[in-house]
Amino acid sequence: MDFGHALATCLDQVGPGRVATCGAIARALGDVRAARAVATWLVDHPDLPGAHRVVRADGRPVLHGATQLLEGERIRAVHGRVPTERIVGALRPTKFLAALRDDQNHLSAQVTERDSLGDINRIGGVDAAYDGDSMYVAAVCLDADDLTPVEIVTVRYETTFPYIPTYLAYRESPGIETTVHRLTHQPDVLLVDGHGRLHPALFGVACYVGVRLSLPTIGVAKHPLVGRVQTKRRGSEPALPIEFRGRVQGYAWIPPGRARPIFVSVGNRISLNRSLEIVRSSTRHGYPEALQLADRVCREMKRNEKREKGAAR
Repeated sequence: MDFGHALATCLDQVGPGRVATCGAIARALGDVRAARAVATWLVDHPDLPGAHRVVRADGRPVLHGATQLLEGERIRAVHGRVPTERIVGALRPTKFLAALRDDQNHLSAQVTERDSLGDINRIGGVDAAYDGDSMYVAAVCLDADDLTPVEIVTVRYETTFPYIPTYLAYRESPGIETTVHRLTHQPDVLLVDGHGRLHPALFGVACYVGVRLSLPTIGVAKHPLVGRVQTKRRGSEPALPIEFRGRVQGYAWIPPGRARPIFVSVGNRISLNRSLEIVRSSTRHGYPEALQLADRVCREMKRNEKREKGAAR
């Protein structure tokens, strides 16, 4: 079952004359963090049966024009808000996201944090940009010595999973895998824009990609997700360790030219110290070069397609 089908299962429980909040649907899906994704998905897929019966926490319908449809079901909004007595308190769980969390916990055991790297000749990076369900992915390879590009591959991919915090792998990994497979030569190590071990299940998107592709991967993220940053460095360590589940799972490091830290963690088949070493050595200003280039390329790909669509109208 994909996200759309799981959401439809929830909406089937909300009959005429009743509405459900995004939060109630998210809890039925298995994680309240999916509430925003529920609203976004319905806006992008307004024809989903029952979509007009979904409201925000304050009772405002998610869909524009839903008020008229609700009036046809004898639900009159007051100042644009549905009365609380019309709101369903809870829905039967689908366990959709709970099953994905179980999947993450299971696959987490397949991650190895031992170095499998010898000399590094090619450093890869992968990132994605979005326009609705369209995912624009760029995978790049740089020469490890001078950080010059040696290969760039792009793919446009239609995703069927929304952005939900801590479930990014299920949105991005299919497109990432397709793009990386198209590289002529696999990189010796791949930097992924997202978390690795710094994740509630110790299995972020960088781990997922690393296990699926059997590649050494490193997670590099701009915002923290889990863990406690130690305020004092240990000895001569160049970054602040981040503890989670009783051990150091990552580092917060402020690169040159950046005011805030980036967050580095193991993806797969590499040690944490080696991960930090590679990120530092491949960063000139602000963010690792491979990820900066991948970001520019996928955003330009998105802009070009939007311009072409506009010109064709």
